[in-house]
Amino acid sequence: MDLGPIKQRLHAILTDAAGANGALPLDVCCLLICQLAGREIDVDVELRALDLIAETLDASTFDGIIAGLFSGPQPLRGNTEAYYQITNSMLSDVRRTGLGIPITLSVLAIEIARRKGVPLVGIGMPGHFLVADGAAPDRYADPFNGVRVFGRDGARELFQRYSGGAAAWDDAYLQVTSNVDILFRIVNNIRVACTRSFVERRNLPWVLELLSWFPQGPAFDRAAAARTVAALN
Repeated sequence: MDLGPIKQRLHAILTDAAGANGALPLDVCCLLICQLAGREIDVDVELRALDLIAETLDASTFDGIIAGLFSGPQPLRGNTEAYYQITNSMLSDVRRTGLGIPITLSVLAIEIARRKGVPLVGIGMPGHFLVADGAAPDRYADPFNGVRVFGRDGARELFQRYSGGAAAWDDAYLQVTSNVDILFRIVNNIRVACTRSFVERRNLPWVLELLSWFPQGPAFDRAAAARTVAALN
């Protein structure tokens, strides 16, 4: 597959977002990343699949979205058995299998909620990703671990559990994460997954290039990126 047109489209979206206060179509960008990773998907078909989930979900509130997606006979759930597999960072895979990591499960919830007209935002807490009710303060959910809705104290307890009590809490951890920053975090998770898998290492060149497109990303060294896949040649 020629990755050039896909990268050009994604780069154009990110460039436009830089001048629009970080706003970008999160669903489209995540699906373009799936194409870069070799998923033979049609972005428009995948977007329609998300539309259908929203159309069939009987929910009009934050609590309803969370309950509708993360409970019931076929709930979305955290992939605790294979957490670091690259599939968990592929939105198309997560939609199809119902398994993901905190950030991709959150992205699905954000995008379904958007289609339902429900304000739901991402919270990039260190070490774990949450969603929050955009219409009411201090109401959070943890898509990776089910349907419980909790307040600021619950979020702090969750942070302390994941950090093992080794880090101090800061209320700033509950600030809303922009779509641009969500996308950066997803690409960085893909980088980690690729470094842990010999087979997936072939994706590192484009992953490292994408990271360099973000303000917080490292500069792209094409020669160094090529060396990461030299063992595969």
